[in-house]
Amino acid sequence: MRIPFVGPSYQMDARSFDVQRTVNLYPLMAEVQGTKAVTALRGTPGRELFATVGGGPIRGCISSTSGRAFVVSGDSFYEILSDGTSTDHGSLNTQTNRVSIAENSTQIIIVDGQDGWIFTKATDTWAQIVDVDFPTCSIISYQDGYFLTFEDGSQKFYISALNDGTSWDPLDFTSVESSPDDLTGIISDNGNVWLFGNRSVEVYQNTGNVDFPFERIGGAIIQTGCAAGFTVQKFDNTIAWLGVDEQGRGVVWKAEGYQARRLSTQAIESKINSVESFDGSYAWVYHQQGHIFYVLQIKGLDTTFVYDGSTGLWHERQYQDASLNARKQDRGACHFFFNQKNLVGDTETGKIYNMALNIYADNGDEIIRERICPHIQDEKRVIEHSCFELDMEVGVGLTSGQGSDPQIMMQYSDDQGSTYSNELWRSIGKKGQYSTRVDWRQLGQSRDRVYKIQYSDPTFIQINEAYLNAT
Repeated sequence: MRIPFVGPSYQMDARSFDVQRTVNLYPLMAEVQGTKAVTALRGTPGRELFATVGGGPIRGCISSTSGRAFVVSGDSFYEILSDGTSTDHGSLNTQTNRVSIAENSTQIIIVDGQDGWIFTKATDTWAQIVDVDFPTCSIISYQDGYFLTFEDGSQKFYISALNDGTSWDPLDFTSVESSPDDLTGIISDNGNVWLFGNRSVEVYQNTGNVDFPFERIGGAIIQTGCAAGFTVQKFDNTIAWLGVDEQGRGVVWKAEGYQARRLSTQAIESKINSVESFDGSYAWVYHQQGHIFYVLQIKGLDTTFVYDGSTGLWHERQYQDASLNARKQDRGACHFFFNQKNLVGDTETGKIYNMALNIYADNGDEIIRERICPHIQDEKRVIEHSCFELDMEVGVGLTSGQGSDPQIMMQYSDDQGSTYSNELWRSIGKKGQYSTRVDWRQLGQSRDRVYKIQYSDPTFIQINEAYLNAT
């Protein structure tokens, strides 16, 4: 019989309820009828080095509309060239905290919670914003010729002079006061400016008002705020963010019109809320082969949660630290699309990686892919597990070296995922061995069992279904 093997990460506090987990694999769904399986698990993309820029960490990045790309690495602002070389354009006064970057037609602005800097694209000049009326801010955006920001720890929403990020009028602000909460985030999307407080969201538009051009849209108030400003991202033609409100925190939301729709699940929310503070948390978004991913980094966890807008399912990503033999949170700091590549900055070094589905290692380090399936039980009757078999892509071995005879490991648990059996390894076929069967036999009896598989060879992997011969 076919068993429900493919699925998302949904590991509950009570393992007896659900223990399933999907790490460095993501579910995909068939878009046409007639495919062998409706769903499958595919390996997440690997990374290879594209550039090394300064001493790191990579604190922010932007792919400019002018066709150029820039990052902040450590305390410097670099331009990334298409051959992977870089040019240092100037220095900041800080070295580690995240920066926010936006651009108008002629300028790029960088803010770091302390100062602001302007890079003029036509002349490649770099200068600190010296206007005394420039507010202390951590996040910046742009719309209709204005740079948009808010003063940290306040309700004040500021705009720059028209087409000039060096000039800030002390009267060009308004207070966002539908709720008595301080602003935590700002973003421009589809002609609207979204202002996130720590308890609510207000949406503004450019009305051309002489006193202050941006005014709140009537009724555009969401009673769900933002817990970490850098989690606010454009996503799937709308906006997603990590929320907080008067009722609680740790829910991921997506805007539908001027309403908030919950994206996270109870299982994901349980993990998110296991940390005491969301300070330092952030998100980034990319799309690849029809999937659009919201990558959520919660500081303090050892895993990264990723929501797939095409399937509505969550999975996890982890980095294997070979020096410590430990799994850690994914090291992606930010994403930008440049030179026809999905490029990702490193959270610890100045490295920029090319991220692609046909790369099967993490900058030379192995990627450990894991799936734990839901409970297999039949009203507590004893089940004889004669054969467990994976229907998966086989014969994908490399010509030499690791992966020439790729191996997949299986373990099973009869105590609801608390402990597992010995590791049982099977080949998924050397190059061209397309008739290989991946199965395990004589697996004993159980009233309640879960299966776990792991795979780390640097080859393509896709698992379509799993079958159990049982009585």
